[in-house]
Amino acid sequence: MPTSKIQGFLFDLHGVIADSWQYHLASWQAIAAELNIPWTTALAEVLPGMSRLGSLQTILASANRQGEFDAAQMQAITDHENDLYRQYVAAMTPANRLPGVTAFLDELVAAGYPMALASASTNAPAEIARLQLTDYFTHIVAAGSLKASKPAPDVYLAAAQLLHLAPTHCVALEDTVTGVQSAKTAGCLTVAINVDPLPGADAQLSSTQDLSLPAVLRALGQPDA
Repeated sequence: MPTSKIQGFLFDLHGVIADSWQYHLASWQAIAAELNIPWTTALAEVLPGMSRLGSLQTILASANRQGEFDAAQMQAITDHENDLYRQYVAAMTPANRLPGVTAFLDELVAAGYPMALASASTNAPAEIARLQLTDYFTHIVAAGSLKASKPAPDVYLAAAQLLHLAPTHCVALEDTVTGVQSAKTAGCLTVAINVDPLPGADAQLSSTQDLSLPAVLRALGQPDA
């Protein structure tokens, strides 16, 4: 086992392991069209990292249509988006892994670091299976058990618990503002993966292509494994 402060790694899924946010955005764009709400660049930029309900509320707010639907109707719309998204998930393959991710996962395994998937998506197990990463991620947070979505810390607290580690001894890898907020509130050391600065992260890499164990440890000011 590693002897440094860092004892485990917690991964977001969309935008960190796989390029599947494009599919959620495509699904939401279809929903917006059905609701006769214009799809904008601003929506495409702000939705990643949001919960399904939060995404719908944001889309409705963009057209000043908050309060138009009751809870049951909102649930029906978000279920419809999930059905659309599942069609994309069914077509996913290992080719959807982001560049550099596989080599990084292999480095972590070789170094003895345990890993958990900190995704609030109920589709996460199916996506990991389609990506053929099940052997890496034997610990996946049960999204249905979470009381609150990101930016609440619930998913990262649950992921650290799966590894029987304190969150302060875990590195979280995130690509969105809400994800960074979630991980930091949980107490994790947080590495942002994004071209644009994500406030609050302990370190930042511009792309998954930059991921390596030495690079992450250096960025966090930790000793080499």
